[in-house]
Amino acid sequence: MSGHKGKIVILVVLIIILALVAFLLTRRSNDRVIDTGSSFSFITSIYGFTTPLGVGADDQDNLWVSNTSMQEVRRYNQDAIELGKIDTKDQNGDTLIFNSPYGIDVDDERGRVYVCDYNWRGVRVFTKDGDFLYNLPRDPGDLQLEMPWSPFGVATYGDRVYVTSQDGVYVFDADEGGYIDHWGTKGSKAGQYDFPNGIAADSNNGNIYVADSLNRRVVALTPEGKVRWMLGVFSEGNASVFQLPRGIAVGPDGRIFVSDTHSHNIVVVDPDGKLLSIFGQRGTADAQLSFPEGIAISPSYRLYLADRQNDRVQIWQLSEDVPKPDPADVVNFEKALTVVPD
Repeated sequence: MSGHKGKIVILVVLIIILALVAFLLTRRSNDRVIDTGSSFSFITSIYGFTTPLGVGADDQDNLWVSNTSMQEVRRYNQDAIELGKIDTKDQNGDTLIFNSPYGIDVDDERGRVYVCDYNWRGVRVFTKDGDFLYNLPRDPGDLQLEMPWSPFGVATYGDRVYVTSQDGVYVFDADEGGYIDHWGTKGSKAGQYDFPNGIAADSNNGNIYVADSLNRRVVALTPEGKVRWMLGVFSEGNASVFQLPRGIAVGPDGRIFVSDTHSHNIVVVDPDGKLLSIFGQRGTADAQLSFPEGIAISPSYRLYLADRQNDRVQIWQLSEDVPKPDPADVVNFEKALTVVPD
């Protein structure tokens, strides 16, 4: 009888060991290392943040970071040396206090920095030196809202400022800050959004790209707001090639870089939504990621990444080459691409 019990104990132990091995193999496959080749070189990481969510860079490689849990925005020069945090007065002469700073974009033409403050429900606009200019919207009564306005991401192009909120994209005039338009409603169909976060504009043609986070997809738009394509959820089911796309940026050559936060990697696609690369691995070492968020790419092809759970911002130098994607991923992305006809 005791021998029988011993066999049962051994069997249970073996089952536990096999389950552990299976878990480790699964985890390794999810955190796979993809050879980055010459696609980028790691420059440095800036530490000392608490939940950094947003980054913005200008044409001189100066950097702004939303240190969200500390309710502040910090500034750095091209050598990653801190210049201090934004510390200024608001329109009433009171000390400006951030609530939940998130998405950032820099308008080099006008010398302005836009910071989304989603719980404060507005976008703060500053000079590059950190002096307060005004808030978006200039007049809150301009927005005809069905849901509370919570600005998450911001992008500028030409004479327009584009801001994501829970139910789509809001458009403002870049010169005076006046409200112009609202694209979308809340939902999952073409032209609808569900808590979109990152937004980026292609400096070459004004096309807009949105990380439609809770729909687990990336949406490409014309400068007028018409949907060009959607990349993410398979049409035949509920699976998606993205787990949670949050940050998005467009390089000088039009390539789109997306931080897939829950996959701990970066996805690169071309302007037509074709997969070019997936790279990244979860971890704490240099160039490893843990829940990446905001992305910014400067004209000199420096990539700045808010590495949220590692409480740091990483700086990489990109090149023209990117790691080749797995053929299976290419097939999945092709299936997940929906092109909207003219």
